[in-house]
Amino acid sequence: MAMHSLSLRLTRFALLLAFLLAGAALAQTTVEVIPLKYRKADQLIPLLKPLLGREASISNFQNQLVIRATPAELAQVKRVLAGIDTQPRRLLITVRQDADVSGSRREAEVSGSIGNNNARMTVPGSSSREGGNVVLREGDDRLRARVVDSSQAGGERTAQTVQVLEGYSAFIRAGESQPVRNRQVLRTMVNGQWVDRVVETTDYREATTGFNVRPHLQGEMVTLDIDPQRESFDEQRRGAVNVQRVSTTVSGRLGEWMDLGGITEERSNDSSGILGTRSVRSSDRRGVQVKVELLP
Repeated sequence: MAMHSLSLRLTRFALLLAFLLAGAALAQTTVEVIPLKYRKADQLIPLLKPLLGREASISNFQNQLVIRATPAELAQVKRVLAGIDTQPRRLLITVRQDADVSGSRREAEVSGSIGNNNARMTVPGSSSREGGNVVLREGDDRLRARVVDSSQAGGERTAQTVQVLEGYSAFIRAGESQPVRNRQVLRTMVNGQWVDRVVETTDYREATTGFNVRPHLQGEMVTLDIDPQRESFDEQRRGAVNVQRVSTTVSGRLGEWMDLGGITEERSNDSSGILGTRSVRSSDRRGVQVKVELLP
């Protein structure tokens, strides 16, 4: 009985001691409101939260930090804030989107008629009049040689710039719109008979070029969350739009060009006949680069 009473007293003492220690720990925490000078509270809270203990808390109130922590934790938070709550630097971001298209076509054929009164062979030629033509004729014999050798090359260069403060987002976009006519046949019943009615409407198709970006600086290094896009109207297909888009995160030095991505497409088509050959080559290369410069 005496042992049981002693055990009960020890348990009560342990609970009382734990309660007093918890109360003492809570009594050591204080609440402080820290106003910010340049940065947003939502940007800083994820950086400061790891500095606080399990019993501490940090929240945002009208772009002020409300912190409940121990004096030591508060002192550490203030030291870190002194280094990061500084005036953000101005940056100039340039995005360059290039496209190089080239193609070549080579054709050679022989056509005509050759033979005598007993036998004659005729080889038909292409209806095209392109290229150089050479005709050899002797009596009823007539041979024609045609050679086409052509090449073409073209390119587009698009560069856009935008100013932004480090840690903030920027957006720039420019483009054009073209009318696209649509024809639709509507069938309706009139006086018990089906009647077809043609309705024409005009829609506008847009082609835009631009990018979204958010830069983060650490010394001379910059990290970008960037989403450039380039659109252009297809000259061969009315109303069609060619789209090029990249979404990535890259890191590099200030003032240096950084490659975001590229596309290379090669196409070839070779064919040959009895007295002719045809070869077509095309190449399409596209690339996207970005550069970040520090403004005074």
